[in-house]
Amino acid sequence: MSYETAIVTGGSRGIGKETAIQLSKIGLNVVICSRTQREVDVTVKEIEEIVTNTNSSFANKNRVLGIKCDISKVSEVNYLVKSTIEEFKNIHILVNNAGIVYVKKLIDTSEEEWDKTIDINLKGAFLLSRAVLPFMIKNMSSCGVIINVSSGAGKTGFPGIAAYCASKFGMIGLTESLAWEVGNYNIKVMAICPGEVDTKMQEKVDLDYYTKYKNKMLKPNEVADRIIDMVFDDKKYNNGQSVDIG
Repeated sequence: MSYETAIVTGGSRGIGKETAIQLSKIGLNVVICSRTQREVDVTVKEIEEIVTNTNSSFANKNRVLGIKCDISKVSEVNYLVKSTIEEFKNIHILVNNAGIVYVKKLIDTSEEEWDKTIDINLKGAFLLSRAVLPFMIKNMSSCGVIINVSSGAGKTGFPGIAAYCASKFGMIGLTESLAWEVGNYNIKVMAICPGEVDTKMQEKVDLDYYTKYKNKMLKPNEVADRIIDMVFDDKKYNNGQSVDIG
C-alpha cells in the first residue's frame, strides 16, 4: 500500500489530533480541519514540533496543513478538498472524526440542536466522502481508505443523547452502504466504535461521571492506534466492518 496524504476532520483535539500526529510521524502529508482557526493553527504547530523531534528530516518538509472548515457546509468542504489537492496532489485516507453532542432528553431537544448534530456528525461524513472519492477512485492503483468514527452509542442507544446516538447509528449504515459501492475501486470504508474516551466531549456529557471514571476510560491515542492499524493492516479488517474498542 502506498499512502501519501490524509485528511482528518476534527483534527485539533482528542482522537482526531492523536490520529493526525501518528499519521504525520509515519511520513504522510496530513490535513486537519476544525471550525476554529486558532485551534487549527495551534495544533499544526504542535504536530510539527512533535514530528520534528521524532524525525529531524520533517523540518524541511511541509507535511501538515490546517484549514478552518465547517464540515456541514458543502462550500467549505469543497474548499478543504480543493486546497488538499492543490498542496499535495492526491488524497488516500479520510478520517471522518468531527462530532458534537448535546446532553438532553429528546423531548427537550430543539430542532436546531437535532439538525446541528446530524449535520456535523453524519452529513459532514457524507459531504467529505463524496468530495474525496473522485480522487481516491482516480488513485485506485494505490488504494484508498475511509475511516468513520462512530461510537458504542452507534450500536446501543443511551438516554439523554438521542440525537448523538441517531447520528452514530447512521454513521455505521453509511459505512456499510458505501463499502459496497466503492469496493471495486480498491477503496475500503470502515467504522470504529469506541467506548468512553477521555476527551472534552466526554467531560461535557457528564462532568461528575467523567471525573469519577476518567482514569478507566480509553485515551485518545489508544483509539488513534486502532485507526492506524485499520488503515495499514489490509488483512485484519474487512471492508464495511465496524470495529469495537474499549
